[in-house]
Amino acid sequence: MRKQFGVIGLGKFGSAVAINLEKLGYPVLAIDSDPEAVNSIKDKVSFAEIVDATNPEALEETGIKNCDTVIIAVGDVESSVLIALILEEIGIHHIIAKANSKIHGRVLKKIGVKEIVFPEEDMGFRIANKVVFANILDYIEITPEVDLVEYKVLSKDLIGKSLQELALRNRFGITVIAIRRGDKVIVSPSADERFLENDVVFLVGTTEDITNFKETFG
Repeated sequence: MRKQFGVIGLGKFGSAVAINLEKLGYPVLAIDSDPEAVNSIKDKVSFAEIVDATNPEALEETGIKNCDTVIIAVGDVESSVLIALILEEIGIHHIIAKANSKIHGRVLKKIGVKEIVFPEEDMGFRIANKVVFANILDYIEITPEVDLVEYKVLSKDLIGKSLQELALRNRFGITVIAIRRGDKVIVSPSADERFLENDVVFLVGTTEDITNFKETFG
């Protein structure tokens, strides 16, 4: 049975999460008190409801109980905290909440929200890395210690070299999980696979190890 997701708060962040989850094949219940926000997304998700999510009875009537995970994408601190408390009381324990500040995040954690995201901070971090390192196409923090990097092969020290020759895991502690070459994607490439110019390589490693790699190969 497919997981079901709830998204409460349909600003830019919430709408993007809801639409992309639906595109990935998961049914989404999208909720907002603003009729315009709901109307703009209703044809892109499985369910869309105009509801004040701070009202426990109204929120429960949406069928939110059927969701395995609920994402709170409400910017207002008081509202997001109240919604998190209501969801906990309803019996939803996998809650992901957007926070606008460290204090907001700490308050949410205090009441039991285990996953906090800081969209603006995360985006700033990704943009900074892309600006500093021209061949970094994207930069995603998986955990506070581990990163996933989308890296374009431009360095002469990499082009034509096999994974075995480069020994990236031994030298830097990073793992190549895939290579995108034009329209082709090579998943879990073999040790004999050679990097070609303009290959896009997906690397996973600690922040420190990824930084060492970037500084070595630009």
